[in-house]
Amino acid sequence: MVLAVPRKKSEYKPGEHPHSLENLSKREPIYGEKKKRRELTVTDEGWEGAKQVAKEMGCSSLSDLIEKLGRRMIELQEK
Repeated sequence: MVLAVPRKKSEYKPGEHPHSLENLSKREPIYGEKKKRRELTVTDEGWEGAKQVAKEMGCSSLSDLIEKLGRRMIELQEK
């Protein structure tokens, strides 16, 4: 009996790994348009806190939280 042993990442040729092949397929933008890279400045505490808020709000990332805020899909309330 021969058992198939998964190969190590280093044993795959470039572009051969199954996960690499999945990432090559085009994805439809979630909001109908391609996102652009932006830049902002924030303290470490503010960044970590914002990531926690995104998680608590059920967003997949801080980027997703900001997108939803900008599209008014999430409402802000002042404490």
